[in-house]
Amino acid sequence: MLSSELKSIEAVELKALLDEGESLFVLDVRNQDEFAAWKVEGRQPATILNIPYFDFIEDADAAIARLPVSKNQPIVLVCAKGGSSEFVADLLREQGYHAINLVGGMQAWGESYLVREVIPASDNLTLLQYDRFGKGCLSYLIASGGEAIVVDPARHYEQYIQEATRRNLRIVHIVDTHLHADHISGAPNLAAVTGAAYHLHEADAQGTSHLVEGTPGRIKLGELIIDVLQEHTPGHTPGSTSLVIDDRFLISGDTLFVNSVGRPDLGGHAEEWAHDLFWTLINKIQALRADTVVLPAHYASQNEVRPDGIVAGELGQIRASNPALQVKDEQAFITFIKENMRPQPEIYGEIRRVNLGLVEACETQRTALELGKNQCAASQTR
Repeated sequence: MLSSELKSIEAVELKALLDEGESLFVLDVRNQDEFAAWKVEGRQPATILNIPYFDFIEDADAAIARLPVSKNQPIVLVCAKGGSSEFVADLLREQGYHAINLVGGMQAWGESYLVREVIPASDNLTLLQYDRFGKGCLSYLIASGGEAIVVDPARHYEQYIQEATRRNLRIVHIVDTHLHADHISGAPNLAAVTGAAYHLHEADAQGTSHLVEGTPGRIKLGELIIDVLQEHTPGHTPGSTSLVIDDRFLISGDTLFVNSVGRPDLGGHAEEWAHDLFWTLINKIQALRADTVVLPAHYASQNEVRPDGIVAGELGQIRASNPALQVKDEQAFITFIKENMRPQPEIYGEIRRVNLGLVEACETQRTALELGKNQCAASQTR
């Protein structure tokens, strides 16, 4: 039970309570369109109600009367940045409610991370998954023999350095599996600070040579060999790349998700890239062993999260359950992809330009660009 004295909660703490199925009532006071697009969620269902902040400004008593909870039940207040929800929380406390404000609001929710070991760490292999749960973005730190590679780092790159330092690891390679469209890559800054080699396939670098040092066929970490799948795995983007770790794990980027595949329309070539994606899935991904554990760069829904919190699935199970992999005819696959893509957010074009180094964006602008959950899958799931 939450203490009756508790007045605020951090995003990571709220996520843990929602995952555990804690009896919480969440009151989101953002505008209806913001609420419809993106909200807090956990692995267990929670009761969430949207009453916009201005309803409390116009008639606080009437807005409070709409709450379907008793005064002794905890109410978590959510807004965009934490200010409006704190105001409403104060109103509720004056009426005797146990109101708890989400510190930093949805901005903090979208910029918080959970780090989990995919397998117990050993000298031979350390494999960490960074879950930016508010956006459904995943990144990885893989290490062996004291050396590490970071895959798809987020813009908050200091966390990878801190974890590497804590584990006495030296970051020697950084890989972006593709040109990201939903978030700002932290790879260039991480490479600059650590001196590590930065790899982004030339087909996605689009001539911005300062970004790319090439994608090697193999990366050696201690005694561990990491294979980059031959000729890369195009489809989500022309330069999409997947990594095979210890013949057991597939870091699939946005090529393959647990329940869907990466949308091929972000560059404006949906049908052409969908052909490439079908070829990749049939000729490369399908050739891997059924017990290969797929570790994607994104997820769209909580049913892609395992009970232990890791977003992953065995390839054999994904082959049997992922709707996109049930389509065996190329033209039917392209039709399926087109029918399962919502319009891409307009902001994705600007994010791609930032990641290519074509435009500058200050930290405030980067925060604004990244607001909201990723929409990288060819899926209708919201």
